[in-house]
Amino acid sequence: MQERYLGDSHDFMKYALLRTLNKELGLSLGINWYLTDPNKVDPIGNNDGEKRHHLKGGVWKSWDADLFEKIEVLQNPKFRSLDNVSKFDILPKNTIYYTQEVPSVDRAEWHRIGLHKLKHQDVVFLDPDNGFQVKSMTTKRAPKYTLYSEFADYFRQGQSVLAIQFARQCNPIERAKNTVMLIRKNLNEPCEISILRGRLAPNLLFIMISQSGSLVKMNNVLKTFCNRSGGKSEMVPNLK
Repeated sequence: MQERYLGDSHDFMKYALLRTLNKELGLSLGINWYLTDPNKVDPIGNNDGEKRHHLKGGVWKSWDADLFEKIEVLQNPKFRSLDNVSKFDILPKNTIYYTQEVPSVDRAEWHRIGLHKLKHQDVVFLDPDNGFQVKSMTTKRAPKYTLYSEFADYFRQGQSVLAIQFARQCNPIERAKNTVMLIRKNLNEPCEISILRGRLAPNLLFIMISQSGSLVKMNNVLKTFCNRSGGKSEMVPNLK
């Protein structure tokens, strides 16, 4: 993620979902921001993330009125810092954050520190710029992606893991199917997967692997979340 985009409409949906998981299931949250510096990873003038449709209010405000009020501070660019997400209680007070910038090379130590810092949280949320790794990613742009092995390591540590995948210029359901296939291939062990589609521009997929036995409870909460969203999110049918 990039601090310059903090508090945009995609962030509103992310935060609303995380707050719901905490409130409805009592799950403690760990956030790996996958922080990047746009000057290092993006072309000059790139402005992909500056979407703030939620400022119109309406269904956004009724979805999570408290969040709508708290996130307002991030509409001022000078307040867009990770420290302010914690300072203004945008996410629950007991949330643990990993804020170290993703290195372009030798990221194994960065990953190891993140695993250790977030190891006691029930759910770990991974928030890269783009989503999961792709074959075409370059060394420069690699920090914008979650590696499948990193995602799997949090699960093997005994945690449920939630990660995002943007679906730009593609069929979001096909993107979800392909991502699930690669998760299962890289994890190589049984896991329960839930997928939620955020109907924004671009679409945002939330992909969660749950620890054994928690899928039904998790899906019930996700369905409730979708019902509150006024059509802005929906569950994707279970993809084998």
